[in-house]
This record gives sequence, structure tokens and C-alpha cells, in this order.
Amino acid sequence: MEQEAVRTLNRDIVTCTLCRLSLTRINAVPGEGPVPSRLLFIGEAPGRYEDLTGRPFIGRAGAVLEELLSSIGLERSCVFITSIIKCRPPENRIPRKDEIAACAGYLDRQIDLLSPEIIVPMGRLASEQVFSHFGITCGPIGSIHGKVFHTETPRGRIVIIPVYHPAAMTHNPPLKDAVFQDFRNIGTLLERGERSGRNTPGLDKRSILE
Repeated sequence: MEQEAVRTLNRDIVTCTLCRLSLTRINAVPGEGPVPSRLLFIGEAPGRYEDLTGRPFIGRAGAVLEELLSSIGLERSCVFITSIIKCRPPENRIPRKDEIAACAGYLDRQIDLLSPEIIVPMGRLASEQVFSHFGITCGPIGSIHGKVFHTETPRGRIVIIPVYHPAAMTHNPPLKDAVFQDFRNIGTLLERGERSGRNTPGLDKRSILE
């Protein structure tokens, strides 16, 4: 049921005309990964390569993300990856508030359908949007990154771990240690979950790419 609902949602996203970004995109980028998904990673917006292919995080930041996932024993196919907005802003500019608002409903539906145990917003804008979704006060990314936040939903408890955006390592190399530590914190949570008998992320779950 969730898989078909996500396919329907993806079709809504790729045909969306709710904001100006639909006029300049090549492809909308719904996201990809297992459905349901234990881990949901949320970035800011598609970039050039994402716009060309319709896939999330396949440029330079994507390579960094894969390295970070590998450092805690995960492959990208084990997690669902998306962004708070689904179309590339021209020249990779920062998304505007009305563009974020136009896409908010799509992200809300993804969170509901994927039923993640852990949500990882990557960067300031993603953290602000996710915290807002759950009614949590969001501080500066420099003070909240790597920390664990809990929220209760009708489907159970969700853990939120905001992290620096993977691109931060390329723009600000001194942040590398902090970014890797953020992911080690995620790895520690996963280990605790596995010891308590929860499933390994992505195990026996089909990936929805279309």
C-alpha cells in the first residue's frame, strides 16, 4: 500500500506547477530509497546533476554523503533520500520561503508514508522545515547538529538527528570532523536499535525509484 502511495506521490511531484521553479526545472526530484524506510535523509534542494537526472544527491555532495554512510556501515540503497524542495532553484540559489512552502505538503506526505524511525535533516533549511513539521523549536545548526531529538506521532516515536549538510565539508573543510561525528551518532543509534531487535535498515524492503 505504501509503495503504491509513494508512486502516486512521485507522479504528483514530477508534474507539480505550484511554484516558479516548475518553469525552469528539467526534472523534479522526488527522492529515492526503500519504502517504508527506517532512515530518511532530507537535504535542501536539487542541484545541476539532480535536475538533469531526476535523482537526489548524485553530484559532489552525493559522493560525500555516500562516504559518510559508508563510515557507519550503510549503503545509500538502505536509506531514503530526498530534499525539502523538489526542483532546482536557478543557479543553485537558496530556496525562497514561498518555494519551500509550496513543497511542504509533499515532504509531509513522504514522512507519513515512509514511517521512518530516524529522520536526518541535512543543513539549516532542512532542519528548520523538519522541526517546524513536528512543532519543535529549531536552534542554529551549529548548536543542534548531531544532537538527538524525540517526537511522538500516531505511528510511534521518531528520532530526529540534524546534521551539517555534506556540502559543508567541501565548502568548509574544518567541519569535516564534526560531520563525521554527526554520522557516528547516527551509527550509535542504529546499533542500539539492532541490539533491541529492530530490523536492519532496508532489509527486505523494495526501493521505489520512479
